[in-house]
Amino acid sequence: MNNIFDIIKKRYSVRTYELKPIAKKDTEAITEFLSSITQGPFKNKVQLKLVQTNEDSESELKKYISYGNVKGARSFIAGSVKKGRYAMEDFGYCMEKAVLKATELGLGTVWLGGSLNRGTFAKALALSDDEVIPAITPLGYAADKRSMMDKVIRTLSGGKNRKTFEELFYLGDLSRPLTPSSLGKYETPLEAVRLAPSASNKQPWRIIKEKDQNVFHFYMNEHPTNRVFKDVQMQNNDMGIAMCHFELMANELGLHGTWQTDEPKLDAGNLIYIVSWKSLDN
Repeated sequence: MNNIFDIIKKRYSVRTYELKPIAKKDTEAITEFLSSITQGPFKNKVQLKLVQTNEDSESELKKYISYGNVKGARSFIAGSVKKGRYAMEDFGYCMEKAVLKATELGLGTVWLGGSLNRGTFAKALALSDDEVIPAITPLGYAADKRSMMDKVIRTLSGGKNRKTFEELFYLGDLSRPLTPSSLGKYETPLEAVRLAPSASNKQPWRIIKEKDQNVFHFYMNEHPTNRVFKDVQMQNNDMGIAMCHFELMANELGLHGTWQTDEPKLDAGNLIYIVSWKSLDN
């Protein structure tokens, strides 16, 4: 993918799709891309698959998702990951790569973690007992006109509202907000994180940069809803999405770094430490 920041800014949640099949060239492109994504930064194995249906009626499509929330979708990207430490982060990282690729191809998506029928997708993925499906996304061409339910959900979720840069990113500890102008090239990877999608738009990521070097510590501001679903923590999944945005943007800008899990001795309040990005550039 090229022009990552433009793709991130272009992408939005689509719940109303045109009633037409995805073009063969787009199907082939997304299928090939999905086959190339097999694990995340923490090395958990992730499976992503294009699931296409032939059903035309809403009653049949309810086998896949709660169809009142989505209109017109006939194709989906579904995925699974083996249960374990950092499984959700790895899944979110990989799935968001697929979402951004779909955006690059002109296809609409929306993360669905609660309104899907996991049993139906489990069959399509040949799910084993030690695997879980954290989320799926419909896939298709966005309709020109949104459904009324689409508009209601977007309003309730506050999809247009984002926390400010200074509410999410800090220098040294939580008492000193980061200013974009102090970051050089790293301003854009952090802005890419700020624009990332998250469950119910909770934006759980908080990042503390070390004072004298380009080391960025990723923390999660956990909400009680994170543990509603068995074996699935959607905000940990969101942290993987944030990691994806940060890394893709850093790579495109020629910023070299590595993910590490050595928790720093910083005052982070009640935040939960997840991972750190350490710059490898001099």
